[in-house]
Amino acid sequence: MKVLAIANQKGGVGKSTLAVHLAWRAQEQGLRTLLVDLDGQANSTHTFVEQASGVTASQLFRPPCPGAPTGVGDNLALVAADIGTNDVEGLPLDTIQYPAQYLRQFREQFDLCIIDTPPNLGRRLLAALIAADAVVSPMAINGYSIDGITDLQKTIIAVKNKYNPRLRNLGILPNLVNHRSQSQSSNLSQLRAALGDRVLPFELTHRVAVSDAIDAGHPVWRKCKGQSGRKAGKEMKAVVKKIIGEVMA
Repeated sequence: MKVLAIANQKGGVGKSTLAVHLAWRAQEQGLRTLLVDLDGQANSTHTFVEQASGVTASQLFRPPCPGAPTGVGDNLALVAADIGTNDVEGLPLDTIQYPAQYLRQFREQFDLCIIDTPPNLGRRLLAALIAADAVVSPMAINGYSIDGITDLQKTIIAVKNKYNPRLRNLGILPNLVNHRSQSQSSNLSQLRAALGDRVLPFELTHRVAVSDAIDAGHPVWRKCKGQSGRKAGKEMKAVVKKIIGEVMA
């Protein structure tokens, strides 16, 4: 089982949107997929279920070993965020290594595990990076997000050096890009110039069709309406396919 963490310490950058679309696409590709929601806002969880019956996110941080994930479709299962997910930040530091140990129990049951993380540099994000084989960082193209990405990149390097030498940093994914904004276009150009190949050579445009599709419970490439919807579906499908290919290679 390969493990991919979706990480950024900033909120509102599209982590959950990317996570659920990666899960949908992996499911379509026939990969046995596990989605782990470590974000207390539970957006990824609520995309698939109102209430999960299996192991929950907070249980990954406490012994004894948890039970089975909740099945939410063919080839797709979920470790749901629960009421205790945010309380993990108050647990002892050594608990950050438990999720990696527990997720290894599922390595014969799944091909790919996708971890949606919270918008802070706390224990849950560290735990996700320790458990992961790869990490990708969606980022909105504004000053606040750009300022914060440096701290995240330092954290990824520190986790790789201290806890998880196999961790691959796939890079930064420009997300929610508004090409009509001169400032965003300028910021994106400066970001690519400054960080080079650490910024992925593709991006996701801000389109209402994406959030509408999630609200309707399906990926944006399914049941697309109108030219903008078709563009959104084609773009999202291509991006998540590329990321999955990198992780599974």
